[in-house]
Amino acid sequence: MTERLSGSDLFHIEHVESLSNLRLRKQPVDIVMAEIHADQADSLMLPCWVSELNASDRLRRAPHIVWTIQTSTPDNAISLVAGIEHDRMDTINDIPSAALESHASLTRASGIQVEIVAENHPDQLLRVLEKLASTEHSDPILLQSKKLELLLSEDDVVSVVTTGDDLRVMLQPQYDLANHRVVGAEALIRWRHPLHGDIPLSILIPMVDKLGLDLLLFSYIEKTVIEILGILDRQNIDIPIAINASARTLCAAGLATRLAAKMHKAGLPTRRLKIELTEQMTPDNELALSASIMTLRAKGFLISLGDFAAGAATLALLAHIPFDEMKIDGKLVRAAGQSPQSSEIISGIVSLASLFNLNLVTGGIEDRSSIELLNRLGCSTGQGFALAHPLEQDEFLNLVAR
Repeated sequence: MTERLSGSDLFHIEHVESLSNLRLRKQPVDIVMAEIHADQADSLMLPCWVSELNASDRLRRAPHIVWTIQTSTPDNAISLVAGIEHDRMDTINDIPSAALESHASLTRASGIQVEIVAENHPDQLLRVLEKLASTEHSDPILLQSKKLELLLSEDDVVSVVTTGDDLRVMLQPQYDLANHRVVGAEALIRWRHPLHGDIPLSILIPMVDKLGLDLLLFSYIEKTVIEILGILDRQNIDIPIAINASARTLCAAGLATRLAAKMHKAGLPTRRLKIELTEQMTPDNELALSASIMTLRAKGFLISLGDFAAGAATLALLAHIPFDEMKIDGKLVRAAGQSPQSSEIISGIVSLASLFNLNLVTGGIEDRSSIELLNRLGCSTGQGFALAHPLEQDEFLNLVAR
């Protein structure tokens, strides 16, 4: 096989004995080929190492990875690459095939292209290598977001949250997956910096929390959402809109009373304003969080547990604190079409929601096939790019009016 590759104009080949001898930082490498075996941990760790270098901006480009296996029936390897019928082989070189395919899916999700091929099937291996040779490499992850984080100052964040200038609230519609009817929405904050453009939430929210501005930002969003709910009410449209809040925000003194007074002043039932608890910050005092949520629920507000399955803390909260709704984490949804285990977990969450008498919303639906799959699994309500992107306020109001 090496002779065939060496004779091709596409490849210049170098051999290394171990991962420690692979010098990706010193020279760009297009493809790394490694044999997969239970006794060779380097091969399985290779994506982790590449991902770490890529995230720290120490690579000019992330190489593609080819895992090779030895098999007496090469067709099995072809099925494994295609992601179908690979259960015909329970293990691949002493590694459970389902676990290997799951590891490959996680690798691809991190932005690194990986393929699994049979080394003793030269034609298949050559086809895969030629395909990868013409596939673009992912850029280092650090570039845009880290640059923004370094350019923004705390004064920028304080100014935008206190004045509201350059902030706007967008609405992500939530749909009944069976009939494609809008049944709710999630309010999302957006910040367009005059110099740096749109600032990702992954930068804005941690800085807001660090500076203790979370309640002030929540108040800005809440005011806008109540205005939108008022417009919907005048059009006889009865759907809830969710606002994200950290545990610290929910535990703010007098929050429930203040929100209820504003809703009553606007002539709106409190059930139309939904509060979605995010897992950005672990509550310092679970007892205080429980009391705050119970007070909000007593005043008629709906409380949703966001990003369910994103971490163990959400399950612990569900065990101790009553909620009205939980939202399935988008990462689990995106994995459902590729991993039988993810689909089974979603199925289990559907049963859990039914057991606790909770409404269930599925987030992160990004392709049409996921809608059909989620319907089969029993998920009735969802949101995501496959249904609708976040909309400006006028666009959202026109959508629900239609």
